[in-house]
Amino acid sequence: MKKPSVSIRFKLFAQVGAILVLAIIAFLALNFWYLGDVYIENEKRNMIGIADEISKISPEREDYSSVLNQYENDNRILINVYDDNGEFQYESSIVFTNYSGRIQVEQRQENNDGSYFEIQSSKKTNTQYIVYYKPLEKGGEIEMFCQKDIIDENVKVALNTMGFTAVIAVAVALLIIFIYSGRFTKPLIKMSEITKRMARLDFSQKVKTKQNDEIGKLGSSINNLSDSLNDALVDLNEKNKRLLDEVEQEKKLDRIRKSFVSNVSHELKTPISIIQGYAEGLKLMNDGADSSSAEYCDIIMHETEKMNELVLQLLELSSLEAGGNQLNTEQFNILEFVDGYFKGIKIVLEENRIKSEIDIPSDAVGQGDKIKLNMVLNNYVSNAISHINGERIIKVSAVDSGEAYRIFVFNTGEHINSEDIDNIWQSFYRADKSRSRSQGRFGLGLSIVSAICNLHETEFGVENVEGGVRFYFDIKKAD
Repeated sequence: MKKPSVSIRFKLFAQVGAILVLAIIAFLALNFWYLGDVYIENEKRNMIGIADEISKISPEREDYSSVLNQYENDNRILINVYDDNGEFQYESSIVFTNYSGRIQVEQRQENNDGSYFEIQSSKKTNTQYIVYYKPLEKGGEIEMFCQKDIIDENVKVALNTMGFTAVIAVAVALLIIFIYSGRFTKPLIKMSEITKRMARLDFSQKVKTKQNDEIGKLGSSINNLSDSLNDALVDLNEKNKRLLDEVEQEKKLDRIRKSFVSNVSHELKTPISIIQGYAEGLKLMNDGADSSSAEYCDIIMHETEKMNELVLQLLELSSLEAGGNQLNTEQFNILEFVDGYFKGIKIVLEENRIKSEIDIPSDAVGQGDKIKLNMVLNNYVSNAISHINGERIIKVSAVDSGEAYRIFVFNTGEHINSEDIDNIWQSFYRADKSRSRSQGRFGLGLSIVSAICNLHETEFGVENVEGGVRFYFDIKKAD
């Protein structure tokens, strides 16, 4: 099942929004855990600073009490100063501490100079105080009180304020992110639409962007790619049109050629037979009286036989290429089929001192038109006899290739030149022209092989192997 697509704008908005929300949550959590400690530490530093300033003021000053009272009012703390005998040099007039009930020390933090902080609380009023004690440099002691509950209340107000402002800030930020993500992804969405059109070979749309960043460069690249593909497509269409015209012209010429060959072959068949008949008649009429005339008649009959063979092959090839021949498919034992053919050419092989070998499984059963497949085998073997050399061996073997048996016809001799190996299937093409002409070969045998194999829809070919050349063709397995 195809997953529903999610727009890039939503993805960008969701991811940036999630990062922002997580950052705000982390910020609030840190403040919730540590803001109270920060306030208390800040108050402690403030009390230490005030104590240091008071220690520099002489109790003998006339405005000593008013100065300390001002410190108390400005910092909401209570200050008591004692002399060396423990008597008050200054006693706070501010009353915000409540000593009702017993004051207990909850926590104490002593320093190396004899000063200390401690947290005192009253069980009766449930009020806590931060107390700072320090010996003064000029003698005496100072004791300062700060109500911790006020600090806690300030922390609570600060946390509530931060939470409220954070919610508002997140809402505003998400709105800004949503608007910005739309502006940021709009050109990307447009590029996606344009590239989809390009995939459908529509290059009419262009990316319009004034940005001078990577997105702008990407848009320019897409436009350049669109122009290049459009030019290439136009050029390709023109070449395809010319190619189709050329192919059609080739087909037309090929039809004309085949029609011409077929018609000429039919027209030549009768006059060739007449010439051959008259030549035989002249030879009989001469009755050995003139040896030169008899020799000329023999030459005429020999050449007309060759011409007749050529005409017959042309007619056969024309019929095969035109699809006029129907396949008479039958099942047969391939070993018996090949063995029977070689028995028929036994005398030819002996005259040419050729040794034949057959290596085909006895249970190999194929199907096809035996008469036409016999023509394939005959053309391969005839070709092998014409080009055999060296040990003068022709070997026919078969290999199971899956749906068919591949029949190989090997002959010892020279390899086929690489420039000829792809052309030997063409009509009238002869790799060794002088020898083929002297042997009365016209270069049509392998063309007939090609036509028959195409009619059977099977593969065929040739390859140079060690010691010689090996042609092959396929025979389909029996159903």
